[in-house]
Amino acid sequence: MKKLILSLTIASLLTVSLGVSASAQQPQKNAPVAVEEVHGNVPAQSNAAQAMTPAVHALVLAMTENNLTYNPEDSQFLWTSLYYMLGMYGEMDMRAELTDETLILPSEVIQDYAAALYPNVTHLPSIPSPISERISYHAEDDTYHLARGDAGLAGIEFSSSTEKSDGTHVLTGDLVFLEDNSSLLNFEVTLSERDSMFGYVITDLTLL
Repeated sequence: MKKLILSLTIASLLTVSLGVSASAQQPQKNAPVAVEEVHGNVPAQSNAAQAMTPAVHALVLAMTENNLTYNPEDSQFLWTSLYYMLGMYGEMDMRAELTDETLILPSEVIQDYAAALYPNVTHLPSIPSPISERISYHAEDDTYHLARGDAGLAGIEFSSSTEKSDGTHVLTGDLVFLEDNSSLLNFEVTLSERDSMFGYVITDLTLL
């Protein structure tokens, strides 16, 4: 069964259907699908959009706010987008530890999230500046410490999902301003299935 990092606490967020926006700050209150669920597992009814909402949301925001183009081989791109995903969704993970200003995550959590964002990451590069001011590695207990911040007021709304003959999934959608649900930009993301906790990996993302 494809596994998902997020615990039952976030399961209701992942039941967001196509055409409904999702954000870390204001998760939708749609009733979750009634299925037997185990911590760390995707319900059988989950589709690509539902399972990958956290990864796509984080990557779209990171690219938009930092003027980045999709380049998973670049350490600045990699760690910036990974920081966004961890910062918005990491505290919902059962393995997370929280203080007033810091989110502490075991290194296995970092690898689990990275597996949803980057197709070829087997060893994460060193954290570059200036992102190293917001996330740091602590070798003594093999954890990463993240400065906590605001989730922001932008969510994503999927508008279409197509499965190609090669097995990839192409999703389109909008980055939306949650105050009035207005569209800020469009995006197209390509996903491939992966035997990982999220069940998929982003292989391309274009801001339109």
